[in-house]
Amino acid sequence: MVLFNIAKKNIEKNLKGYFLYFFSIVFTVCIYYSFKNLQYNPAIDSALAGSSKASTAFNSASVVIALFSVLFIWYSNSFFIKKRKKEIGLYALLGIENREIGILLFFETLIIGAVSLIIGIVFGIIFSKLMLGILLKIIGLNLSIPFYVSFKGIFDTLVLFIFVFLVIAYQSNRIIYKFKLIDLFKASSVSEKAKKGSKLLAITSIVLIGFGYVNYISVLKGMDIVVSAMITLFTVVLGTFLFFSSFMYFVIRKKKNQESNYYKGLNMISTSQLLYRIKSNAKMLSIISILSATTLTAIGISMTTYFMSSENVDSIAPFSYTLKIDNKDYIKEFEETLSNSSNHKLLDKSKFTYITLPEVKNNSNSDYLEEYEIISLSNLNQLLKIKGVKEASNIKDSEFIHVYPKYNDYRAKSVVDIDHNGTTFKLNLNSSIDEKLYNTEIPQNTIVVSDSTFESLKSNNKVNNYYLYDISNEKDSEYFNNKVLKLTEKYAVGEYEKPSNSLVNSYYSTFKDIFTTSGIMVFIGVFVGLVFLVCTGSVIFFKLLSEAQDEAPRYNVLDKIGVDTSDVKSSVYNQVGFNFFVPLLIGSIHSIVANYVVCKMFGQNLIFVMAWTLIPYSIIYVVYYLLTSKFYFDIVTKKIKENLI
Repeated sequence: MVLFNIAKKNIEKNLKGYFLYFFSIVFTVCIYYSFKNLQYNPAIDSALAGSSKASTAFNSASVVIALFSVLFIWYSNSFFIKKRKKEIGLYALLGIENREIGILLFFETLIIGAVSLIIGIVFGIIFSKLMLGILLKIIGLNLSIPFYVSFKGIFDTLVLFIFVFLVIAYQSNRIIYKFKLIDLFKASSVSEKAKKGSKLLAITSIVLIGFGYVNYISVLKGMDIVVSAMITLFTVVLGTFLFFSSFMYFVIRKKKNQESNYYKGLNMISTSQLLYRIKSNAKMLSIISILSATTLTAIGISMTTYFMSSENVDSIAPFSYTLKIDNKDYIKEFEETLSNSSNHKLLDKSKFTYITLPEVKNNSNSDYLEEYEIISLSNLNQLLKIKGVKEASNIKDSEFIHVYPKYNDYRAKSVVDIDHNGTTFKLNLNSSIDEKLYNTEIPQNTIVVSDSTFESLKSNNKVNNYYLYDISNEKDSEYFNNKVLKLTEKYAVGEYEKPSNSLVNSYYSTFKDIFTTSGIMVFIGVFVGLVFLVCTGSVIFFKLLSEAQDEAPRYNVLDKIGVDTSDVKSSVYNQVGFNFFVPLLIGSIHSIVANYVVCKMFGQNLIFVMAWTLIPYSIIYVVYYLLTSKFYFDIVTKKIKENLI
């Protein structure tokens, strides 16, 4: 019990140093539980049922967070242990047994873990409601999902983080047995060997990164995206490590050789420290850069998908409803249901009247025969008018207009031979139109003929009708859409005996399916990205503050010889800024190249996507920079105690 009380007092005494570590764990636990809570919420899958299972996506996100949390907590704990080796040595010198010191460290780790876990779950319960609201806002659906507390989610969170902290506590317990007493006292004074740069490796780093960029951009010219991505991943990651370990050495050396700037203020101190620390910091800076690139790329891709979703919905569903049951009673009941709806009004309606005829089999070896939906020119213009598109000009009886979506790589044939009751009907291409004439995910292959030609082709062929409606408030029509589906089930008999959702193509259903998928992608990308950002920012914080304690005696000497405090502050902020913003810059460039390819492939604006991605990320990053710089400055100027962390 005595050791437990000492452990508790040690934490209270070093609370400022533990704060960011504690905050990062609480934030991670909070987000992890929130995803688990969303995963186990039974109302979400039914409300957000779309092209992907929401619970599966949330579970995948929680797995990523779990893996990253384990690495973060393990890595962060190693900093605390390193900085406390002298304290551990002092305990041993005072005659405290190794077993008792180990138990003390074990208790400290468990206390931090237990408190952060409890607070994290409490905030997670509260925050999950906010996260659900954000998710629904991103998706754009006005759905009512009740507040839910998942006890299974709490159990999963407890099991994961209790296991992690038990392992970390055991690691802390065993540290005392790994070092001799003299090693513990010398831990913070072991000097680092000066780094000697390699020009060959420095040049290689730029070549590797440049090659990776060019290779990935080649995807736009037809190269296999999987192969290209794997090659780029390998070359850019390797190039990034070489960049920070070798290339940055020469950059700093060049800065050192610029005498006019080097001897200005305390630039000599900060530049020398950067050069001295480049070896130990290279690995950390590389990892931060790669993590930043990964996070920014993932968020950028999800943003691209989200922005593209609106275009996809309008393309797939140009009308509010396309009804495929050609039954007068069914249509009458639909219109009555619409007229009785208080939330929706009829804006416009039309019919897509068509006959289906195959092409004539020619002498080619292909057994595949194209089948065409044939409509009249007057019908086409009626639909184009409703859509607000310029109407088509008159065509001759021997001509046709090919209607097809260009993004499906359809190629308009110059001549079409139609099989009309065993007789070849030859039509010549007049023009082509890139439009959808009714709601469908399957690409249309429609040809438009003159009204007189259509009347001729109707003989001895079945005429089909799709009924098209535009209604008000189409994005908020869940209740009305369900009534339409139930009505459709009633008439889905005989030749229409199919699932109701295949006989009714609504804008609402398409909107819900597409925005559910893209919205969940953005949601997961943003919040997992936040976890990565908070944890990586904390890692830089711990690493630099460890360095600050080692550098404090040198800065104290400067203070004693009368160096101005403002110069010391400027030196600290410059030194810390290098460690924060160079990895962010390199990671941003990596992500811009990756997102450039994605934006080009999906026809999105790169600047717009990167603005939504980089600006929020950079703002939070700057907050970490300012916080770390302040703590670093306080340590080296002795405004806080030396044993802060």
